[in-house]
Amino acid sequence: MTDRRSVLLFLLASALSLTACGGDGDTARVTCMGDGCACAEGNDCVCSAGTDCKTTCGSASCSLSCDSDAKCNGEGEAAVHLDCNDSSQCKTNAGDGSNVTCDMSTDCDIKAGRNTSVTCSESSDCKLNLGAGSTVTCQDSANCDVKCTDGCEVTCTDSTSCHLDCGPDGGAAGTMCDDGRLVCGTC
Repeated sequence: MTDRRSVLLFLLASALSLTACGGDGDTARVTCMGDGCACAEGNDCVCSAGTDCKTTCGSASCSLSCDSDAKCNGEGEAAVHLDCNDSSQCKTNAGDGSNVTCDMSTDCDIKAGRNTSVTCSESSDCKLNLGAGSTVTCQDSANCDVKCTDGCEVTCTDSTSCHLDCGPDGGAAGTMCDDGRLVCGTC
């Protein structure tokens, strides 16, 4: 009987830490799981100081905000809007048209589809694997290590560390343009 009670308590606790976001009419639901992770308005998850926040967006576009030294993981087939702040560790696997901001000493490991926009600032460490047509801005004292399939553009300020590899396997070095941009393709 004790084992059965333990299993039931575990299942109840697991159900309480899993929250579905979005309105009643939404067909694609976003889930937010883990300590410190909660639904905000619409398909938005907020993780504050959580050590294992997971957001699953499925086919819905969604937002994930991580702060206060949180550890976050976001998954989505559609666009994901990620704000990673306050020394947080953020990882995401997102679809086309995603938008990512990493700042305030964050550690970002981002894989996203075509036409994604990423900004890494302050002393963030950004490892990015992006689809064609994506843009990256690396500023302040951020470190940006970027792999992109084709047609990408990386803009870096003088105090940053930037590296761009191009092609499906990342085997070709990015081209340095006269205006200081790194690109996959021609300037």
